[in-house]
Amino acid sequence: MIQKIFNRIRINIYRIKGAKIASKCAIYNGSEIRHPSRVHMNEGSVLYKSVSIMNDSNGSFSIGSLSHVAPFGYFLIADRSIHIGNNVAIGPFCAFYCKSNSYKDQNKKFTEQYSAADISIGNNVFIGSHCVVLPGSVVPDNVVIAASSVVKGILESGYIYSGNPAVKVKSIQA
Repeated sequence: MIQKIFNRIRINIYRIKGAKIASKCAIYNGSEIRHPSRVHMNEGSVLYKSVSIMNDSNGSFSIGSLSHVAPFGYFLIADRSIHIGNNVAIGPFCAFYCKSNSYKDQNKKFTEQYSAADISIGNNVFIGSHCVVLPGSVVPDNVVIAASSVVKGILESGYIYSGNPAVKVKSIQA
Protein backbone atom coordinates (compact mmCIF):
# COMPACT_ATOMS: atom_id res chain seq x y z
CA MET A 1 0.00 0.00 0.00
CA ILE A 2 2.75 2.46 0.95
CA GLN A 3 4.70 1.51 -2.19
CA LYS A 4 1.65 2.41 -4.32
CA ILE A 5 1.32 5.78 -2.60
CA PHE A 6 5.00 6.63 -3.16
CA ASN A 7 4.75 5.44 -6.77
CA ARG A 8 1.78 7.79 -7.38
CA ILE A 9 3.76 10.67 -5.86
CA ARG A 10 6.81 9.92 -8.07
CA ILE A 11 4.66 9.71 -11.21
CA ASN A 12 2.90 12.98 -10.38
CA ILE A 13 6.24 14.73 -9.81
CA TYR A 14 7.51 13.49 -13.20
CA ARG A 15 4.23 14.58 -14.85
CA ILE A 16 4.64 18.05 -13.36
CA LYS A 17 8.14 18.10 -14.90
CA GLY A 18 6.61 17.30 -18.30
CA ALA A 19 6.80 13.50 -18.61
CA LYS A 20 3.96 11.92 -20.58
CA ILE A 21 2.94 8.98 -18.40
CA ALA A 22 -0.22 6.99 -19.19
CA SER A 23 -2.41 5.26 -16.63
CA LYS A 24 -1.41 2.09 -14.78
CA CYS A 25 2.31 2.91 -15.11
CA ALA A 26 4.82 2.57 -12.29
CA ILE A 27 8.21 4.09 -11.52
CA TYR A 28 9.84 2.44 -8.54
CA ASN A 29 12.08 3.91 -5.88
CA GLY A 30 15.60 4.91 -6.86
CA SER A 31 14.83 5.45 -10.54
CA GLU A 32 16.21 8.58 -12.16
CA ILE A 33 15.04 10.43 -15.25
CA ARG A 34 17.35 13.28 -16.13
CA HIS A 35 14.97 15.20 -18.48
CA PRO A 36 11.41 14.02 -17.79
CA SER A 37 9.87 16.27 -20.45
CA ARG A 38 11.48 14.01 -23.09
CA VAL A 39 10.03 10.77 -21.67
CA HIS A 40 6.86 8.99 -22.79
CA MET A 41 5.48 5.93 -20.98
CA ASN A 42 2.47 4.12 -22.46
CA GLU A 43 -0.31 2.27 -20.64
CA GLY A 44 0.90 -0.20 -18.03
CA SER A 45 4.64 0.29 -18.56
CA VAL A 46 6.95 -0.07 -15.56
CA LEU A 47 10.42 1.14 -14.59
CA TYR A 48 11.44 -1.01 -11.65
CA LYS A 49 13.90 -0.09 -8.88
CA SER A 50 16.93 2.04 -9.76
CA VAL A 51 16.41 2.44 -13.53
CA SER A 52 18.47 5.37 -14.91
CA ILE A 53 17.45 7.33 -18.01
CA MET A 54 20.34 9.65 -18.82
CA ASN A 55 19.06 11.95 -21.57
CA ASP A 56 19.80 15.58 -22.23
CA SER A 57 17.26 18.22 -23.30
CA ASN A 58 17.24 16.81 -26.87
CA GLY A 59 17.35 13.08 -26.05
CA SER A 60 14.10 11.12 -25.86
CA PHE A 61 12.96 7.86 -24.30
CA SER A 62 9.68 6.08 -25.03
CA ILE A 63 8.39 2.76 -23.75
CA GLY A 64 5.31 0.99 -25.11
CA SER A 65 2.28 -0.51 -23.43
CA LEU A 66 2.78 -3.39 -21.01
CA SER A 67 6.57 -3.17 -21.27
CA HIS A 68 8.96 -3.11 -18.35
CA VAL A 69 12.57 -2.52 -17.41
CA ALA A 70 13.78 -4.69 -14.51
CA PRO A 71 15.90 -3.23 -11.68
CA PHE A 72 19.16 -1.43 -12.44
CA GLY A 73 18.51 -0.80 -16.13
CA TYR A 74 20.74 1.93 -17.57
CA PHE A 75 19.96 4.05 -20.64
CA LEU A 76 22.68 6.46 -21.82
CA ILE A 77 20.76 8.49 -24.39
CA ALA A 78 22.44 11.91 -24.45
CA ASP A 79 20.96 13.79 -27.46
CA ARG A 80 19.68 10.64 -29.22
CA SER A 81 16.56 8.50 -28.74
CA ILE A 82 15.56 5.08 -27.50
CA HIS A 83 12.20 3.66 -28.53
CA ILE A 84 10.93 0.49 -26.85
CA GLY A 85 7.81 -1.17 -28.28
CA ASN A 86 4.84 -2.91 -26.67
CA ASN A 87 5.08 -6.12 -24.61
CA VAL A 88 8.84 -5.84 -24.09
CA ALA A 89 10.59 -7.35 -21.07
CA ILE A 90 14.08 -6.06 -20.29
CA GLY A 91 15.96 -8.04 -17.65
CA PRO A 92 17.93 -6.63 -14.71
CA PHE A 93 21.28 -4.90 -15.15
CA CYS A 94 20.86 -4.26 -18.90
CA ALA A 95 22.64 -1.25 -20.40
CA PHE A 96 21.66 0.67 -23.55
CA TYR A 97 24.17 3.11 -25.04
CA CYS A 98 23.15 5.62 -27.72
CA LYS A 99 26.59 7.14 -27.32
CA SER A 100 29.79 5.21 -26.66
CA ASN A 101 33.51 5.35 -27.26
CA SER A 102 34.66 3.77 -30.50
CA TYR A 103 37.96 3.14 -32.19
CA LYS A 104 37.88 4.31 -35.80
CA ASP A 105 40.97 6.46 -36.28
CA GLN A 106 44.36 5.23 -35.06
CA ASN A 107 45.68 8.80 -35.14
CA LYS A 108 43.21 10.01 -32.46
CA LYS A 109 43.00 9.16 -28.78
CA PHE A 110 40.42 6.53 -27.95
CA THR A 111 38.81 8.86 -25.40
CA GLU A 112 38.17 11.44 -28.15
CA GLN A 113 36.27 9.09 -30.50
CA TYR A 114 32.56 8.43 -30.15
CA SER A 115 29.83 6.52 -31.91
CA ALA A 116 26.31 7.89 -31.50
CA ALA A 117 23.00 6.62 -32.91
CA ASP A 118 19.41 5.91 -31.90
CA ILE A 119 18.28 2.52 -30.58
CA SER A 120 14.98 0.88 -31.52
CA ILE A 121 13.37 -2.13 -29.84
CA GLY A 122 10.26 -3.63 -31.50
CA ASN A 123 7.20 -5.36 -30.02
CA ASN A 124 7.15 -8.73 -28.23
CA VAL A 125 10.85 -8.68 -27.37
CA PHE A 126 12.58 -10.33 -24.42
CA ILE A 127 16.05 -9.12 -23.42
CA GLY A 128 17.76 -11.26 -20.77
CA SER A 129 19.70 -9.91 -17.80
CA HIS A 130 23.09 -8.19 -18.12
CA CYS A 131 22.76 -7.47 -21.86
CA VAL A 132 24.47 -4.52 -23.53
CA VAL A 133 22.83 -2.78 -26.51
CA LEU A 134 25.19 -0.54 -28.50
CA PRO A 135 24.53 2.60 -30.60
CA GLY A 136 22.47 2.13 -33.76
CA SER A 137 21.05 -1.25 -32.75
CA VAL A 138 17.65 -2.25 -34.10
CA VAL A 139 15.84 -5.17 -32.48
CA PRO A 140 12.69 -5.88 -34.53
CA ASP A 141 9.46 -7.57 -33.36
CA ASN A 142 9.46 -11.09 -31.92
CA VAL A 143 13.07 -11.45 -30.84
CA VAL A 144 14.65 -13.07 -27.77
CA ILE A 145 18.12 -12.01 -26.64
CA ALA A 146 19.87 -14.36 -24.22
CA ALA A 147 21.38 -13.11 -20.97
CA SER A 148 24.80 -11.42 -21.09
CA SER A 149 24.65 -10.83 -24.86
CA VAL A 150 26.06 -7.77 -26.63
CA VAL A 151 23.78 -6.40 -29.35
CA LYS A 152 25.16 -4.34 -32.20
CA GLY A 153 23.55 -3.65 -35.56
CA ILE A 154 20.24 -4.68 -37.07
CA LEU A 155 18.78 -8.01 -36.00
CA GLU A 156 16.23 -10.11 -37.89
CA SER A 157 12.70 -10.75 -36.60
CA GLY A 158 11.69 -14.17 -35.32
CA TYR A 159 15.00 -15.40 -33.88
CA ILE A 160 16.76 -16.09 -30.61
CA TYR A 161 20.14 -14.31 -30.35
CA SER A 162 23.01 -15.00 -27.97
CA GLY A 163 26.67 -14.15 -27.46
CA ASN A 164 29.23 -11.38 -27.86
CA PRO A 165 28.45 -10.20 -30.43
CA ALA A 166 24.90 -11.56 -30.42
CA VAL A 167 24.30 -13.99 -33.29
CA LYS A 168 21.26 -16.03 -34.38
CA VAL A 169 20.92 -19.22 -32.39
CA LYS A 170 17.63 -20.54 -33.68
CA SER A 171 14.25 -19.57 -35.08
CA ILE A 172 11.31 -18.90 -32.78
CA GLN A 173 8.54 -21.36 -33.61
CA ALA A 174 5.11 -19.71 -34.07
